[in-house]
Amino acid sequence: MRRSIALAESPTAPHYGQRQAKQAQAPRSTLELFRHLRHACITIFHPEDENREVLTQQLHRIGCQTVALWPPVAELPAQTELVIFLLDAQASAKKKLPWLTPESAIPLIGVLDYENPTTLETATALGCHGMLVRPLQAKGLLSTLILTMHHCQQLKTLRKRNQRLEEKLQAAGEISAAQAMLAHARGISATEAYKVLREQAMLKRVTVEDIARALLQTDGLLSNPAKPR
Repeated sequence: MRRSIALAESPTAPHYGQRQAKQAQAPRSTLELFRHLRHACITIFHPEDENREVLTQQLHRIGCQTVALWPPVAELPAQTELVIFLLDAQASAKKKLPWLTPESAIPLIGVLDYENPTTLETATALGCHGMLVRPLQAKGLLSTLILTMHHCQQLKTLRKRNQRLEEKLQAAGEISAAQAMLAHARGISATEAYKVLREQAMLKRVTVEDIARALLQTDGLLSNPAKPR
């Protein structure tokens, strides 16, 4: 396997996950994305040729650190914060690469030889957040990088929001079921049953959801006793 590694002279960037965790609470502005990009470590999976030379030179001008490799490897360099990779005719085989997925937390930019519905469909299916077309040029690269990072950030925000909504819906269902069970067992109203759950939560310093879940689990154990062997 041939490898070519080029590192720009800039301060060592902290690990991607650590840097992103600090910024996860609120979307970053374009200026913040640009400042972040100037010290980001970018991994490039592209054969050593004029296209890669143009790409690495422009990234160095921006201030990025770059690691250039070919062919692609399964494990990304530890500090990778964005990946640019050649999306060639054998791109479908790259689906086995663990970092190449629509759920990727790292921004992905695919490099195409030409644009058509098939290649674009492949790029989106693989999880690309942005695209470049060969022959690569310095012009427009910065815009692509910023928009790609913004797109990836927006997707992560939406996923987290959806996850929170799903958790809330599940918790609401558990509370409702616990209310009904408690109301039936004690002969009280649903409102009174909820007050009991809330009082127990405050007493034990846990959430109402935790009390409801524990109550349902206890009822499940009592309703399905283990059979003697």
